Amino acid sequence: LTPVETSLIFDLVPIKADAVKGRPVRFSLSISQPRSSAILDSDKVVVRPLPVVIQYYENIIWSDRIPKLIHRRITQAFEDSGRIKSVGARADGFDSQYDLVLEIRDFQIEPSLQNVGVSKNALHAKVTIFAKLISERSARVLRSIKITEIVEIKLESRENIALAFNEAFKKTTISLVNWTLK
Repeated sequence: LTPVETSLIFDLVPIKADAVKGRPVRFSLSISQPRSSAILDSDKVVVRPLPVVIQYYENIIWSDRIPKLIHRRITQAFEDSGRIKSVGARADGFDSQYDLVLEIRDFQIEPSLQNVGVSKNALHAKVTIFAKLISERSARVLRSIKITEIVEIKLESRENIALAFNEAFKKTTISLVNWTLK
């Protein structure tokens, strides 16, 4: 039998354990499943040809809904870093000292309109995550950050799109882990 290709399935590659460097911390962390708009709460690859227009890339899907996929890979990055006492998913009832609340603001392909450092008229993968570190004891937001990474898609192909998303997500995740554990 010859398999018939109907859709290409993208996945995010876990970041390498040594990509995140720094001192270990002595606290436990729960990570809430990221919130997102309804548009991003799917397994489709989002394309924004204009800021007010949303489309989906044909014949490509993510291996899971975007918030679940991102949650799994970010949790794995904290675990694999070896820098934290314990980490777990908030939904699993994990008891921790701090909660990391995430919102996915961008996870899409866009044309380069006026982005610094990106060739004009090129496509790029854009990943933006807004994070809040909350004390479980006081229920106060201790600090927050918005992390955006943009990676140019050198040549438009499904494989290059996957690689650009993976690179943008990797950079975002490394920044998030370092910021949380500082």
